[in-house]
Amino acid sequence: MQSGNLTDARLIGVDWGTSSFRAYLLNDNGELLDRVSSPSGILNVPDRNFAAILDRNCGQWPNVPTLMCGMIGSRNGWIEADYLSGLTGASELAAQLKEIENTNIRIVPGISGQDFSGGPDVMRGEETLLVGALALGAPRDGLICLPGTHSKWVNLVSGRIAGFSTYLTGEVFALMRDRSILSPLMEENAIVWDRPQQNAFVEGVEMARDSTGLLHQLFSLRARVLTGHPAASDLVARLSGLMIGAELLSIKPDNGTASVSLITSGAIGERYRMALEHLDIGVIEYDAELCCQRGLHDIALAAQLPAFRQTGG
Repeated sequence: MQSGNLTDARLIGVDWGTSSFRAYLLNDNGELLDRVSSPSGILNVPDRNFAAILDRNCGQWPNVPTLMCGMIGSRNGWIEADYLSGLTGASELAAQLKEIENTNIRIVPGISGQDFSGGPDVMRGEETLLVGALALGAPRDGLICLPGTHSKWVNLVSGRIAGFSTYLTGEVFALMRDRSILSPLMEENAIVWDRPQQNAFVEGVEMARDSTGLLHQLFSLRARVLTGHPAASDLVARLSGLMIGAELLSIKPDNGTASVSLITSGAIGERYRMALEHLDIGVIEYDAELCCQRGLHDIALAAQLPAFRQTGG
């Protein structure tokens, strides 16, 4: 996808996670000139030859600085970028970029901090999306949700990350769907997200309110199907609603928030929005890819990488 003059390129921004690779060619205003994506996540790189994957995907682009975020900076990635701690924003991230020796490549550090109950938590990649969301107008104080395999809830104070909690909602959902006692009851391709499926999803969210707790409600899903209510075709949607509902309800009492900024793309965003609205929590949505592009650009700008020093961008 090419949408601009490649000679205007000033930055290659890369979001390199566990299972996917996305790269963006940006001009000095952060506007997208070109984009590539592949399933070459860090766990899918033969012989850990990350340089070859980067060249295969981005070698056709101009030779400008590259800034990467995500799991590429983990101990399983190209090179480990240290975790930062404390109130963190674009300037703190920019000051601690990890440079890969003898290259024009840098990696955004992760963040370690306290979760909402005072325990330890970590993130990699989400910090960049948060920088981008703030640049796109997200509130500088309040809660931001980043749904995913490991959903993140972040408390922002004056535009800095003050604390965050991670929920294994997506991972547990996948395990329950594919490898649990519920799995044989799942109908293939059952979730088509039509009106009956949406209703089943909301009913799952409502189940999460039950005082008996998540572990009982998971088995209750099986009992309901075996006794004829609901139909097996509703089970995937109801399970999704139950898992997301349990996550949201664990947040709401602790924070008493009236609205949440949601950074997401695709179907998962629709489910979180529906669940939040069902629980009478307002939602402001931001596109995750756009936030990533803007976040990478703004961190590069704060770091005054060479291309930005030359152009004054």
